[in-house]
Amino acid sequence: MRIKGFVWAVVLLSLLFGSCAGNKKITHTQPEAKKSLNKADEQKYYYVFLEANRKKVLGDINGALALYYQCLELHPNSDASMSEIAKINEITQNYDVAIKYAKNAVELNSENKWYQLNLAKLYIITKDYENAIVIYKNLLKKYEDNIEIPYNLAVLYNQMKEYKKAIEFYDYIENKKGVNENLTMAKQQLYLKIGNKTKAYNEINKLIKHYPNDSRYYGILAEMYTNDNLFLKAEENYKKLFELDSTSQLGQFSIIDFYRKKMDYDNAFVTIDKVINNKEIAFEQKVLIFVSLLNNRSEFEIYNLQIEEKLLKLKQLYPNEKDSYTLYADFLIKKNKIKDAQLVIEHIVDNYSGNVVVWEQLLSIYSFENNMDDLYLRSKTAIDSFPEHAMFYLFRGIASNRLDKHEEAISVLKKGLKQTDNNPKLELDFYTNLGDAYNSNGNYKQSDYYFQLVLKQQPNNLYVINNYSYYLSLREEKLEYAESISRKTVEAEPDNNTYLDTYAWILFKLERYQDALYYIKKAIEKGGVDSNVVVEHYGDILFKAGNKEKALEMWKLSKEMGNTSKDLIKKIEIKSLK
Repeated sequence: MRIKGFVWAVVLLSLLFGSCAGNKKITHTQPEAKKSLNKADEQKYYYVFLEANRKKVLGDINGALALYYQCLELHPNSDASMSEIAKINEITQNYDVAIKYAKNAVELNSENKWYQLNLAKLYIITKDYENAIVIYKNLLKKYEDNIEIPYNLAVLYNQMKEYKKAIEFYDYIENKKGVNENLTMAKQQLYLKIGNKTKAYNEINKLIKHYPNDSRYYGILAEMYTNDNLFLKAEENYKKLFELDSTSQLGQFSIIDFYRKKMDYDNAFVTIDKVINNKEIAFEQKVLIFVSLLNNRSEFEIYNLQIEEKLLKLKQLYPNEKDSYTLYADFLIKKNKIKDAQLVIEHIVDNYSGNVVVWEQLLSIYSFENNMDDLYLRSKTAIDSFPEHAMFYLFRGIASNRLDKHEEAISVLKKGLKQTDNNPKLELDFYTNLGDAYNSNGNYKQSDYYFQLVLKQQPNNLYVINNYSYYLSLREEKLEYAESISRKTVEAEPDNNTYLDTYAWILFKLERYQDALYYIKKAIEKGGVDSNVVVEHYGDILFKAGNKEKALEMWKLSKEMGNTSKDLIKKIEIKSLK
């Protein structure tokens, strides 16, 4: 775990809201009225202003705003009213109006520090950093000892990427207040941004000089040397770190990265082993080590045996921690041990509150393994657990359709389509499967509608083109159109036997038998010989091309391969196409 240094968000929060306490201290309970007001108007003005304040405190900001505007009618030069109007418009995010009245308040009372801070805050909100800087610089002239002001100037210059000027203001603070860890770390980061590594190193050495017994700073220095491939210097600082704190958890995590960068994996895994066995180190911290290893492809490919060994040890030491299993499942997936990964993930969802990612992994495995029964059953549980997650409806729809539950497929896919949150890619996946489901259900009009929706947005979607054109050929509808789009698939992937078979079959339906024979032979050559459907198609095309003897051989072969089609049996019996 690295020390991140000065936290910019905290400083910005201070920048935006640090003046709140001050604002509360000088709330105008009785604003100063100009002497030009007569006594009656002056009393009325005070009354209206106090009533506006009361409404504001009670949360009626619209009522308060109306009364503050009434105050300006009574007293056009009331800087207090203008300031309050600015604050309310800031709350309602009407920033142009807020800035207008905040500027007026400053012009009327330039000595009021809080008016200037409020205006600066509005400039920051609207990203007008230059004007905010002008205000803070003017304030710094009057309030040299207010450290918040140069801090804010440093942050603003950092926002504008004027890093050297930001450093100047951090130096200003340091000269006033002395060495401070947050300040020094902020400067170190800025020096790195401008490429001055020497000064970046000097900043950490400054901390070591002032706090020689704080082991963390040696760790920071060691990490810097490691990043610059200065391994000997890094090693010297790790040695000093562990001399000061032999059990430093931060040091152990840091030196693992050092060993990995140095390609010293023997020591890296020895240290990882120590971390795993250290009961004082939080389990979550140990998980981070494995996340890093699993996401580093080159390390995973070379050292997967060592990684698996450590993962199994983690699982043994923490048998009740879900992440012990999720990490191991990720490992198995990366090793392409899909069936083993499936068993581990099933253990997770059966024994823990599985999250969306885990469920997606499990359902994806079922889909990959063509395990439609488990995909159907488990996707129902996933939907019940996460009813707003569209992917689970998609899996359920796919399984339902493959199990000939076409009406259910259509119903669940339509429900899931409402959960896609205008995700165009996901919507197209639903359209595709709705097209398949409606075709299987015999509703060809709806099927064509969804396929056309996909092709309108993705005219080169090869999967949809292949299925749609094949369905058209089976129905013997729009054959010329089917041929024109199917041709795209064989041009795009000339070695895909499924696409070649579809195209050959469309040509067959168009009675272009010699062309069909050419493409079905290519389909057979490219692996289609393993499909009883492709072999049956080959027989049909051979028959029409005049080779009836070989056609019969192909039909018989298709049957031997497991094809139980009644049409095929009939063709073999009569030795002819119907």
